[in-house]
Amino acid sequence: MRLLKTAIRKQNWDLAAHVIVLATVRVLNKGVRPDAGKSKEKKGRTKG
Repeated sequence: MRLLKTAIRKQNWDLAAHVIVLATVRVLNKGVRPDAGKSKEKKGRTKG
């Protein structure tokens, strides 16, 4: 989301709006947690 921060800092509202729309489309296409598989913890397993 660096692009969104930069757009807001420079007050480039057109770019900020496009970034928000693209992020929303990405979430809707991939689901609520698009990167859930990357940080998924295995539950119920213990070392020993």
